Amino acid sequence: MQGLADALPVLILIGIGVLVRVSGLVNAREGLVLTRVVYYVTIPAAIIVSIASAQLTLAKAWLPVISLVVPCVLAGIMYLTTRRLLKQPELRGVLLVGMVVLAVFAYPFFELFYGPDGLANMAIYDVGNAIYAGPVALTLAQRFGSRRTAPLDRGAAWGRIARSPLLWAAIIGLAASLLRIEVRGVVGGTLRRLANANTPLAMVSVGIFLRPRKGHMGLVAQFVGLRMVLGGLLGWGLGALVGLGGLDMITAIVGSSLPAGTTALIYAGNEGLDAEFAASMISFTVIIGALVINILPHLLARVYL
Repeated sequence: MQGLADALPVLILIGIGVLVRVSGLVNAREGLVLTRVVYYVTIPAAIIVSIASAQLTLAKAWLPVISLVVPCVLAGIMYLTTRRLLKQPELRGVLLVGMVVLAVFAYPFFELFYGPDGLANMAIYDVGNAIYAGPVALTLAQRFGSRRTAPLDRGAAWGRIARSPLLWAAIIGLAASLLRIEVRGVVGGTLRRLANANTPLAMVSVGIFLRPRKGHMGLVAQFVGLRMVLGGLLGWGLGALVGLGGLDMITAIVGSSLPAGTTALIYAGNEGLDAEFAASMISFTVIIGALVINILPHLLARVYL
């Protein structure tokens, strides 16, 4: 109960996002603007500040590896188990692209539960997730989308990774930590203020896209079982295989159990996938994720901390 009480302000922020949309203050397209502000400004600031002040170990290098391997394996399983959707590629593509998790959803919770080290761990884990979102998810979206008019440009996909603000933020944070550069002064103060704004902006943006609908519940259930249940077990198995423990193991398990990210919705709109299904899938997984993120970390802490 204490964990839920601690996380209640974050859940209220998601509720505010829902109210903002329902009241008509913003529509879905305007909501995407807010997600871009979060993606390009506040999350990178939070990543730099948290990683720069974290105590890094060699074991943490496995976190981005796990976060890249898990969605690749799950996407393969999803592809093999959705052959019935051969004539509905716009749905099948959403299920595959949706393997990109909403890591931003876990940032404030991990900071709340484990402090700066928790936030840093999730940020490091998210690097592999960002790589999957680049060449892999984009290739899948273009492969199954209805707006493909030219051969797949894998160079452009890799270019998306090279331009990823999350990747560069992680690199800057890692460099600052390894070189023992303190983030302070005007730059440090600015970054910390932006980092403090990350939780409210990110959670409000999540609330804006909450649109659970009853259609395609079978596909949503399949996605939840694969991405959030099997994903968590796979994260645990890979973590055990490489010898992770403590907070690193908790990060691998919880990070692999997170809800679908808004990447699925963005790619759906850009590449001609089923955007309505993408929004509904994200919504259901976020609702389930709100329960998971308040229970699983505390259960795992009793075992690994």
